[in-house]
Amino acid sequence: MHDAVSQIVPGTTFALLQRLLAAPAPNNSCLLPGAVGGVIRDMAAELGLDCAPIGSTGNLGIAIGDAAAPLDLLISAHMDRPCFRVLDLNAGSLYPLCAIRVPGDDYQCGGIALRFRDGRVQVAAGGRLRFQSKSGELRSTFQAERGELRWGDTVMMHSEPQLRDGLIIGTGLDNALGVLIALLAAQRLQEQGASGRVLFAFTDQEEAPPSGLFGQGAARLAGEMSPPRLGFINIDAHNARHDHQPGLGASHAFVSGDGRGSVLPMDWQAQAESLAAEMNARRPNTVRLNYGYVSRSDDMLLNLWTRCRGLVGVPLRNAHTTEETAALGDVAAAVEWLGAFVSRLLRTTE
Repeated sequence: MHDAVSQIVPGTTFALLQRLLAAPAPNNSCLLPGAVGGVIRDMAAELGLDCAPIGSTGNLGIAIGDAAAPLDLLISAHMDRPCFRVLDLNAGSLYPLCAIRVPGDDYQCGGIALRFRDGRVQVAAGGRLRFQSKSGELRSTFQAERGELRWGDTVMMHSEPQLRDGLIIGTGLDNALGVLIALLAAQRLQEQGASGRVLFAFTDQEEAPPSGLFGQGAARLAGEMSPPRLGFINIDAHNARHDHQPGLGASHAFVSGDGRGSVLPMDWQAQAESLAAEMNARRPNTVRLNYGYVSRSDDMLLNLWTRCRGLVGVPLRNAHTTEETAALGDVAAAVEWLGAFVSRLLRTTE
């Protein structure tokens, strides 16, 4: 494994992830002071990377390679996490700003209410979130135990991340894991000297309305620039299922949303399959090829703008809960895989 990856694996990787998870990641507000965008920029600087806003899109970017050259490849990972707004203040009832799936008919977890005050995103209240399903309808409520809920507050799930036997357990791993993989892969490509121009984009507002349009930040990104020569790669958490369980390496998929999102051309799929066979022969459980369901994400709109080269992530259990679970070692495997995959793509003359 590459030295830059092996140096970060056990304690440092979890410490970096803790920093990302501790930062508020409110929908369409990730670049505000006090929110996760500032933490991403600080972490990027510590890794020797220049991370800056991309125009007025509400997104962040790290450019690798010759800035004067045309863009070869875009790699995207979203910053925001599932959020809610107040529906009825007296009842503490909420409505979601994104698609929500919680286990059972009565699920409870920790939560925080965010508010913009004194020029920063701040935690205004802490308490309990409750999701009750009745007759097919999900009712969400927030009960403040510290501070108070107000109109206009943004509510998010909250729990302190834990590391148990190599497994990370918490909330916000979707998509803090993707952000961390992107940061570490960008550092690796810069240290190696990428043979082309690559832009790592951290997008906002991927977690969009349940019946609305996913990837609104990605849509603004696509409107800001010309399509890259080779297309894009999306990094996001992938739902654990069947043989795609935490601890078995990175996940690389070819179709999202059972065909309702991106679909890769067959020759590009074959290219990834060939590289995966080579890498797994050298180091078993580097990557698992995912032929099953992968949620639709920013790839939906980016695929209208340019073609998808791959959907990369790590298997995640219990998405959109406070018991999200992923393997720490899969992060290093994903960085290893993504670095090799991007290097192979950059040698493509297409």
